[in-house]
Amino acid sequence: MKRKFAGAIAGLALVGLLGGCANPSIDGASGPAAEDDIVAAVQTVEEIAAMVPAEYRERGGFTISINADVEPIKFVDDEGNIAGFNPDLLRAAARVLDLQPEFQEGTFDAMVPGLEAQRFDAIASVADFVERQTHIDFIDYLHNGTGIITSTTFEAEEITLEDLCGLSVGFARGTSQQVSLETVSADCETAGEPAISVNGYNDSAAGILSVQSGEADAFWGDYPQVAYNAQVNPDAFQVVYEEHTSILGIGIHKDNPELRDALQAALLHLVEDGTYDALLQRWGLQELALPEMAINSDISIER
Repeated sequence: MKRKFAGAIAGLALVGLLGGCANPSIDGASGPAAEDDIVAAVQTVEEIAAMVPAEYRERGGFTISINADVEPIKFVDDEGNIAGFNPDLLRAAARVLDLQPEFQEGTFDAMVPGLEAQRFDAIASVADFVERQTHIDFIDYLHNGTGIITSTTFEAEEITLEDLCGLSVGFARGTSQQVSLETVSADCETAGEPAISVNGYNDSAAGILSVQSGEADAFWGDYPQVAYNAQVNPDAFQVVYEEHTSILGIGIHKDNPELRDALQAALLHLVEDGTYDALLQRWGLQELALPEMAINSDISIER
């Protein structure tokens, strides 16, 4: 059960350790150096670029809200660059469209309501759940899941959700893990067990650091991030629980179908020309590939 995708993330083991900072350094995987190769090689495709609405052509770009705290999916590196698989993928798609992506950093819990209020053009990215599709369409680009990370001094290497009763467990505010923890805690009390001490953090990196510092027994977050941290710092962290029942999508407001379709076409082109696979390999995420780029997909998400 433990670290089902460890082989996919193993290639990241040599790139740095979490140590005392929130975002490890990834040599050659962010900023201008990265764009000298895979992303910079992407060319504009006139037929796809012609799909871009006039508003964005006049602006020359589009705005993207991002919570850059989920390495290796999206994070801020030591040089202050927004890095990771998702930003690389969106930068490459923007090159196909002959546009400039403008990333706006924010907290996770502000992303969905912000897009619903049309304060930016896209969100990068969140799990595609049906309840989020009222005002948002998702271009689904990566398998996802959740995992619980603890220190290596924790008493067990694998746990069930029932084992969380009485523990202190963190989550990033606004994520599905918040609801899951509240549900499991209520089940604990119903069974006559102590409730979970639930701790909310503004971002996932802070939650993981709470485990390292001993402030919390565990942190429940996105599987790629917790697996990454356990892989690059195995003396400090271990993944004790995992499930793979969700997918990540790039969100576009439902009132913006032309931008959605143009971006989807650009992403499908990146699948066809091999850029998508190259970026998956760069970030050690090959096992999570979802190349269909479906909108609000009704595909099997079992892993």
